[in-house]
Amino acid sequence: MLNEGAPVVPTLPLQTGNQRKSSFFKMGARIEAAFRKHLHRADVDQVGDSVEIYVCHGNVIRYFLCRVLQLSPEGWLRMSIGHCGITWVTIRPNGKSERKKHG
Repeated sequence: MLNEGAPVVPTLPLQTGNQRKSSFFKMGARIEAAFRKHLHRADVDQVGDSVEIYVCHGNVIRYFLCRVLQLSPEGWLRMSIGHCGITWVTIRPNGKSERKKHG
């Protein structure tokens, strides 16, 4: 589920080579399913923090970050994620989310 992929068709001009739009839709559905499975509000009755660590491709992290921050998913190419970077987000039970660190 967390394999590399291009989550949505980029809005910025991009050379996609032989990549067809249909491949974006297939990869995007897979990455969106992973987002819904792994990143969500904490249960209202949860006591204390939970920490989860995911190791995956920068495209996936950028897409997840857009979704967590409730930004347009098409903006996934407008940020940079370095190799071996750490991205830290908080999602509260009330839905408020924040990016603590990314890079």
